[in-house]
Amino acid sequence: MTDSKTNVKKQSTWIRLAYMVLFGVFLIPLGRFVLGFIVIGQFLVVLVKGRDNDNLRNLGQALGEWIYRGILFLTFNTEVKPFPFEEWPVMEPSPGYSADSEADQAEDADIVETEVVADDDSNIPTFVASEEAEQSDGDESGKDK
Repeated sequence: MTDSKTNVKKQSTWIRLAYMVLFGVFLIPLGRFVLGFIVIGQFLVVLVKGRDNDNLRNLGQALGEWIYRGILFLTFNTEVKPFPFEEWPVMEPSPGYSADSEADQAEDADIVETEVVADDDSNIPTFVASEEAEQSDGDESGKDK
């Protein structure tokens, strides 16, 4: 019983609660709201230009990482508080999107050519036993008995 009283009186637990309220109630929802605008803006840019905007892509990637770090803090998976108490996440730029990228990939794909084989039935496997195989099976079965 004294352990629970000690835990309740710990100042660090109550300070963490204040940070959790700050991130969970204010900053992360604000970040998600901004991320929604980035998503919509990026989609509009792709519709107009046919490819994404590098700056929006990188901002969205870093903002997503910041939200992820905030959730890790809220769920007690880490003691490290995200930005503004730590550095803003620096991300490796991801490859961009282009509306033409799927067509380019199809053109660049290796084309596999196959040989056309004449109507030769000798290479086709059969699932019907031949008479010779049946006779040899009959001979072996007679030996076992």
